[in-house]
Amino acid sequence: MTRIARRSTDKKNSWVAPWFGLIWIGLALALSAFYFWSASRLLNTSSPVTQASILHAYLESDAAVEAEEVDTAPPMFDSSFAEYLKKGLTRYINDYDGGRPYSYKDTTYAHRHPDRENATLPFWFKKVFPLNKHLTPDKQGCFVHVGKAGGSTIGCMLGFVIHCGEDPKTNFQSVPSLLTATTAHSFHRSVYDCSDEAAYYLFTIRNPLARALSAFNYAKPDLSEKHPFSKKFKDKEIYVDCDFWTLNDFAERGLRKGSSNDASDECRDRAKKALLGTEDNLVHWYFNYQYYYEAMPPDADIVVIRNEHIVDDWNTVETLLGGAADVTKESLPVNNQYEKKPEEIYLSDTAKVVLCETLCNEIQVYKMILKRAQNIKNEQYIESMQELITSCPKEAMEESCADAKPDISEKVNGCY
Repeated sequence: MTRIARRSTDKKNSWVAPWFGLIWIGLALALSAFYFWSASRLLNTSSPVTQASILHAYLESDAAVEAEEVDTAPPMFDSSFAEYLKKGLTRYINDYDGGRPYSYKDTTYAHRHPDRENATLPFWFKKVFPLNKHLTPDKQGCFVHVGKAGGSTIGCMLGFVIHCGEDPKTNFQSVPSLLTATTAHSFHRSVYDCSDEAAYYLFTIRNPLARALSAFNYAKPDLSEKHPFSKKFKDKEIYVDCDFWTLNDFAERGLRKGSSNDASDECRDRAKKALLGTEDNLVHWYFNYQYYYEAMPPDADIVVIRNEHIVDDWNTVETLLGGAADVTKESLPVNNQYEKKPEEIYLSDTAKVVLCETLCNEIQVYKMILKRAQNIKNEQYIESMQELITSCPKEAMEESCADAKPDISEKVNGCY
């Protein structure tokens, strides 16, 4: 009996063991999949499925069709005129002795502001060389200098007097190119010096979360200075009154709901409005992508230089105009930067989530600018979306936001 019972039990266990093993295998596979997903998020990588989803969404849009049409469009300037412009600019750059910068006679700024007592362009809007007399307004480009997106570097390359150093003789950094020769006017903050018939609007853009972090640190007052709140540091509410000295603290205490260490209701309200660009507490948050995009003519031709891909994008725009793609990394000046402390660039996962949620509409405008950019092709758009996914995955994939886009019509009208 004992032997028969044992044999019967063994036979019963022989059925249980495989099922038990399959369950363990299933659990192991599930845990492996979860580990891979977690590791993927931590390593800031996107899956092939995500990449395919982005590509599909873009290819279904009108922007992809327009990009294909631009591919077959002829350059803006024929080769002989392009060579003429570049040679003349090269000669002027080589002979430049640090003289006074020019302000073009056809500037629109005074006409847009006839009610202002002194409607003259700020010094840093001028260029260090004259505009070629054969460039009519419809052949002149507008430089849209979005703050903290590489605009100082690009501005210096284009010949604008902005953050290029105090001595123009030793800090002259213009690049001889069609883009430099034809980008005649600029739009930065509330100063709009561009014609509505401009040939193109050249945007400097950057990952919205990275731009927000840079702008926060840029505007932070140095309390050791004699007048820490003068000029660009005119507003101290975010930093001193609300005690937000890092963007991580700003997000976790000023934006996140339900925190035990929340800021006051007033500071929380101030924080959200500042990041949305509806209250002028941080200058480069106030003048955001939405502002520049809504201020330009709705049918404007857009080209972009992405902060993450300056050399590649400069060369694609130059080619689009009819020039040569000969700018290299060594050609780039680096301006308006300072050494950052570790705590100034740290963002927790929680902080990233609430910042991205608040920046959702700004992110959608950023995506729209990329889609409309004539020098950005399918693979470059995908590249930027993959980079965006590493910081704001939800907002990168979605096309709408929980909150309505802010009404900034009054702010936009103020730049004209």
